[in-house]
Amino acid sequence: MKLSFKTYQKVIAILGLILAIQMPAIQAQDQAVTMPEGSFHSVLPEIISEPHQVDAFKLDETAVTNREYLEFLKENPEWQRSSIPSLYAGSDYLRHWKDDLNPESEESLNRPVTRVSWFAANAYCGWKGGRLPSLNEWEYAAQAMDFDSNLEANRFSSDLIGWYSAVDTKVKSDVGSTGIENRYGVEDLFGLIMEWVEDFKPPIADDISLDCGTVGRMQGDASVYSYAMSIRYITRMSFKPKSSTGMLGFRCAYDMNSNKIEI
Repeated sequence: MKLSFKTYQKVIAILGLILAIQMPAIQAQDQAVTMPEGSFHSVLPEIISEPHQVDAFKLDETAVTNREYLEFLKENPEWQRSSIPSLYAGSDYLRHWKDDLNPESEESLNRPVTRVSWFAANAYCGWKGGRLPSLNEWEYAAQAMDFDSNLEANRFSSDLIGWYSAVDTKVKSDVGSTGIENRYGVEDLFGLIMEWVEDFKPPIADDISLDCGTVGRMQGDASVYSYAMSIRYITRMSFKPKSSTGMLGFRCAYDMNSNKIEI
């Protein structure tokens, strides 16, 4: 079938619009770090000693920044502080921002966005063509660390325990500033903020309390890192979907080959 010149122009315009809409998502996924398939050991009681298999996926190199979240709010005003329903966020949602579209300062634009609920983090990742990482994906990325010796690993884990015990709710550092990077290039999984995951509260969470005894019982082994990991699991389980604290931010994950343009 032959298209008229006017119809051809319309088709080109529509294709251009589709590409423009999908381009931010495509760029986000292209810039994400590829995590190959693999396995890791969890500290959850029902799966101790049974490694979790994780399929290949992509993960943002760093946490989402105030600058990036601001762009999301401009295009999705229903998630702005003055508009978001109380069903989806607590009263602390972005309360450190000056107003709906004005982060606390120019210097804060490259810092990780915090005081964002699980619902809002999900919405942002969907807007970017992705999703929140699953608990297993995030933990798999977090355990992909390389150390030159057991001494270095234990020193890192001890520092980690100290950080988890007193996470700063007033983040004053840019993303990428911790100097902590896993073997694939994912940065700041520790030392900057806690991060949302899709299934942050697994079924077993209802039977677990946030105390040192529980942390000890969850340890799969006696290593310092296992203890630090147990603290992370327990702390994460204490969150609620509407939680919007100064320690909580997020990054997005993407399924492999999910950046294909659909017309």
